[in-house]
Amino acid sequence: MTDAEAVGLLAEAVATPSVSGDERRLAERLRHIAAQHGARSHIDEVGNVHALVGRGPRTVVLLSHLDTVPGAVPFEHTATLVRGRGAVDAKGPLAAMLVAALSSRDLGIRVHWVGVVEEETLWSRGAEHVRRTVPVPDAVIVGEPSGASAVTIGYKGMAEFEVRCEVPRTHTATPGPKAGEILVRALGRLLDTYGTRGNANFGDVGMVVRDGRLEPFSSACSLVFRTPPGLSPEELLRQVTATLGEGIDVVPVYDVPAVMVPRGSACVRALTRAIRLEGFRPAHKLKTGTSDMNTLSRSWQVPMATYGPGDCHQDHTDTEHILVQEYLDGIRILRTALRELDNSFREAAS
Repeated sequence: MTDAEAVGLLAEAVATPSVSGDERRLAERLRHIAAQHGARSHIDEVGNVHALVGRGPRTVVLLSHLDTVPGAVPFEHTATLVRGRGAVDAKGPLAAMLVAALSSRDLGIRVHWVGVVEEETLWSRGAEHVRRTVPVPDAVIVGEPSGASAVTIGYKGMAEFEVRCEVPRTHTATPGPKAGEILVRALGRLLDTYGTRGNANFGDVGMVVRDGRLEPFSSACSLVFRTPPGLSPEELLRQVTATLGEGIDVVPVYDVPAVMVPRGSACVRALTRAIRLEGFRPAHKLKTGTSDMNTLSRSWQVPMATYGPGDCHQDHTDTEHILVQEYLDGIRILRTALRELDNSFREAAS
């Protein structure tokens, strides 16, 4: 695939809406493109699109997500950038990985590219399906925007709790605290302890409040925490329950653990060397969000890293865009990283 064709693929992907739960049109188009370029391609039971290239004894999975958050960003395609919802998160990495996979036939490895659904939702349904149904590979690179010259080696975990306060029904003019008042005051104590400021540092706990409903006799909301390595959901639940105090029920909804991979991991080393070989100074990042690397690492204990072109500060913004040159640099780095992994597998086998 030429650079012009690769940029055209990116532009088409960004121009195709694919909000979580509505990814089918994009999945079908990418399946078709992969098949046109000789890949063995299919769409699985939950809507993930797969493309397999090569038949070597070792398998490398390249996995990124099809879906985007809601919110229209006017599409724009110029000589220097592609703008639109999902340009950075994560259609730039998604398309770059597909192009790199399709050009890997000369290697001695099997490359399994996957575009998964619903990464932007709580349950990461697509990646969970892959984790449960795809044979464990020899290495994994997850596609998220790290910047073309950086590798992401860690993500915070996530835990969601539902909190609820109920009081006996009375006339609203009757003296005494109501459920909404009790919950608001309790949340104030919790925000003093955590709050969004915890999202600034990898080692701290961050929190946001969402989906709230305040009524006099029954009030509830959801709390989403970003958790550092070493903090279990059970310990966080204990801390949150104690801070909220009496009269507030706390129910765990979902959690995914934090993940950190060693800098000596085969994938980190391959990407770091590829970045250097392509003329850049490599960096390693720790991110305060979560990704499908968290999901896959629940049970896939193999070399893993996250990489992708694009500025992560553009994620979910109203001006989301990716620079064309960075996207093309990302493709070249991914191609080189695959070659580095192939070489490391050969050396290990000899």
